[in-house]
Amino acid sequence: MPAEDFVGLTGPVYEMDVERGKIREFARAMHAPLPEFMQGRHPVIPATFLVTAAYTWGYSLERPRGTVFETIDHDLSVPLHAEEAFTFHGPPPRAGDRLTCQARLEDVRRKSGAKAGDLTFLTVLTQYHDQSDRLVVEQRSTTVTTGQAPAAGDWNVEIPPYRPRYTTLEPRDQLSHIDRARWDDLTEGEGPEPVDAGPLHLQDIVRFQGVVGEDNPLHFDKAWAASLEYPTVFGLGMHQASALAGVAAHWLDPAAVRHFRARFRNVYWPGDRMIYAMQVARKYRDTRTGDRMIDLELRCTRSGDEPLVEAWMIFNLDETSG
Repeated sequence: MPAEDFVGLTGPVYEMDVERGKIREFARAMHAPLPEFMQGRHPVIPATFLVTAAYTWGYSLERPRGTVFETIDHDLSVPLHAEEAFTFHGPPPRAGDRLTCQARLEDVRRKSGAKAGDLTFLTVLTQYHDQSDRLVVEQRSTTVTTGQAPAAGDWNVEIPPYRPRYTTLEPRDQLSHIDRARWDDLTEGEGPEPVDAGPLHLQDIVRFQGVVGEDNPLHFDKAWAASLEYPTVFGLGMHQASALAGVAAHWLDPAAVRHFRARFRNVYWPGDRMIYAMQVARKYRDTRTGDRMIDLELRCTRSGDEPLVEAWMIFNLDETSG
């Protein structure tokens, strides 16, 4: 059966306890050890935090773990991440919340690729309900698989020299100079100066993997990556997407986020110099409630302004929790 015939397939219900310690670890891994994430008994979750749910508590297409997702007749052994989105129906959850979660295959679509043959995009919708059975978050994860594996000759890329300098075992804090903005400070088309975060370290990749629970060896085992014709290990898309969410959390109240969407444009490697930028795309009042709304555009590029991750966020500055 083609993958399209499995659209609507729903996985089992599972529970997720939102843990304060996990939030702290995630905040450090995304370069945002902010008081909103690190202090108090009930810190708010970061915008991309629920990417941990399937790995730590539940199931996914790549990790079916004996569920109905194993019946899908599609090779998901070497998937790539295409897009990730979170919609919050109110303030994001906080430590101490218990969420009921369920995932289903929402969509399958195909297109032709230049080198990798046919591309198949599979989108999984995961819905999170709180203890009163209210829908609080929707997550859409889009995975792309290729019709043929890459060959060594397909990689026309320049792998950067990797010369790490570890001055501390603590996560680097490259974003601390970004000041929190007020409504009156925000202007459409403007944002903070881009942040040059320096070269990506394997330590950064492994720290994020450990927090998320995603242990694919393509991200840390050079011998395994070489056996699959990759020139070396490469970074996780959600790592840099989460770093962009960290940039935004320094600038705007992270409890005010209502939507986050990231699209992954390029593979990136240890040693690549990461540059983060964001600007206000739209500043407006909600026509129904009058709430102050901010839409952000964010980009992660490497040296030479080559796009790696693009992201979009929506904030409601009048509806927060705490």
